Amino acid sequence: MATEKGNTPDRTAIIALTRNGARMARTLAGAFDREYTLFLDRRFREDADEDGDAFESFDLPLRPVVERAFAEYSSLVLFLSAGATIRLLAPLLESKQVDPAVVCVDDAGAFCVSLISGHVGGADQLAQEVARHLGAKAVITSASHATGTLAVDLLGREFGWRVIADSTALTRASAAVINGQPVGIWQGAGEPGWWPHETPLPENITVYPALDDLAASACNAALIITDTTGALDTLLADKITVVYRPRSLVVGMGCRRGVPVEELESLLAETFQENGLSLECLAGIATAEIKRGEPGLEQLAERHGVPLSFFQAEELNEVFETSPGAVTSKSERAHGLVGVWGVAEPAALLTAGAGELLVTRKKTARATIAIARRNFDAAEGSS
Repeated sequence: MATEKGNTPDRTAIIALTRNGARMARTLAGAFDREYTLFLDRRFREDADEDGDAFESFDLPLRPVVERAFAEYSSLVLFLSAGATIRLLAPLLESKQVDPAVVCVDDAGAFCVSLISGHVGGADQLAQEVARHLGAKAVITSASHATGTLAVDLLGREFGWRVIADSTALTRASAAVINGQPVGIWQGAGEPGWWPHETPLPENITVYPALDDLAASACNAALIITDTTGALDTLLADKITVVYRPRSLVVGMGCRRGVPVEELESLLAETFQENGLSLECLAGIATAEIKRGEPGLEQLAERHGVPLSFFQAEELNEVFETSPGAVTSKSERAHGLVGVWGVAEPAALLTAGAGELLVTRKKTARATIAIARRNFDAAEGSS
């Protein structure tokens, strides 16, 4: 049985059992940017140097090799016919949420077929990558790819957005997109460049400037990009709803020395909940340089899988001079202790590239927090 993707290392198994397949597998391995292991039939091992962690030889039958790769790798490239690959994989398949991506390549190297987990697992992208390296043609049969429309389960993936919906809602929303039913999109946060094509969105998909406008529309499905936790179920009760959580919120935080991570976690969660914000949208935590090495802050960032950034006192103090309206007030106590007029608010603003705070400073006995929403337009303009 395949392990869940979150627990499977991001690496590719390249498997070949013919002479031509072995030759192409070596070519692919030499051009790959991914971490891989090359599995070759022992009969076609050509070089004694083909050894170590990146190479394994095997004797037939092939099934045990495929079963092991299916369980231990996030993606597989098999130089094998589609029919033979399907017969080998059939007993192993579980669901697209956990199955690895599988691409098969014919023995002439003409076609690279995205076979299993095309969208969620990334087989469509892998097939295109393999085809590019081998000079082959990628064969992708996903409906959204074939028709050039939006892939509901992939929207924002390149930015790290999280999809919040059960499999039924995803399937129904995808069907609405593909079948030409009216679908509405509203975006309240996150990166703006989620439609990568030069052509306009399909006619059945409309981007609404206001959530209320989408709610009042005749759309069958609603795709909502937001970092807030409002009552969407009530507002969009008559629509198939899929919510996307962009990494759009940054936290500025200051604390006294030795404050335990549990206390900081409680402050973080409480502040997000009070302000109707989703912790799934946390993009980073920022503080003063003097707090580098503070265990509680380091552990908090690690818990949430986000970077912890630091600003010099001069950078933090400059915000009070250049953007006095964006911060609430100077702290004489903080200036006396660590040489800054404040930490949480200016750190959040600097990290977000924003001109205003989403949540002004909240203070407890031993810590402070402020929240800003990332300014993606400014980030794009500076790149």
